[in-house]
Amino acid sequence: MKKTKENMQALQTYRPQFDSVIEAYAQTKQIYQACMRQFYQDGCKVTELYTNKAGATNDRKTALYLTIETLRKDIINYENILGLTPAGIKKINDEMRAKTKVSKLDLMLEKLG
Repeated sequence: MKKTKENMQALQTYRPQFDSVIEAYAQTKQIYQACMRQFYQDGCKVTELYTNKAGATNDRKTALYLTIETLRKDIINYENILGLTPAGIKKINDEMRAKTKVSKLDLMLEKLG
């Protein structure tokens, strides 16, 4: 969490309100790292043979590899939300600009008021 907060502070996107998302992100990364350690210990097996109810044997992705794929997607999603990717920081910056931009109607109303 500390490193993520530091990264966000460097990008000027950190807000204390994001702490719960940052915590979920940090936990997801820890689980991912544990899964990766197990994946390497298991010899980096991506697929395994599986026999279905009909007796046909096929290759399928291992449960561990499927978990890793899902965690990778979740991590990227969190990073986008927190502005830790180019796409994420662009979205945050665009939203900030849109909030601070004054519309022409607002300018006209200010002049009338």
